[in-house]
Amino acid sequence: MAKNGEREGRIKRKLTAEETLSELIRLLLLYLEELEGARAAGEDSFVYGELTAYTECLELVQLWERAEKFGLDFDIEERYPL
Repeated sequence: MAKNGEREGRIKRKLTAEETLSELIRLLLLYLEELEGARAAGEDSFVYGELTAYTECLELVQLWERAEKFGLDFDIEERYPL
């Protein structure tokens, strides 16, 4: 995960709501992909908690009317089963 200073170094201006949600979607999907590898190596309760949290966040963002345009056009729990 990017540290706060790294994030600030990449983003020099305030983001629009659409840009913010787009970045959130990108990061949450990246984190879920990384956690799938950790899960395959031996699931623990911390990994399960992270998977649950990220999945719930994406499900909430998926309620956004433009979510499909930004890659949330699939069943999240089917792709990332808990």
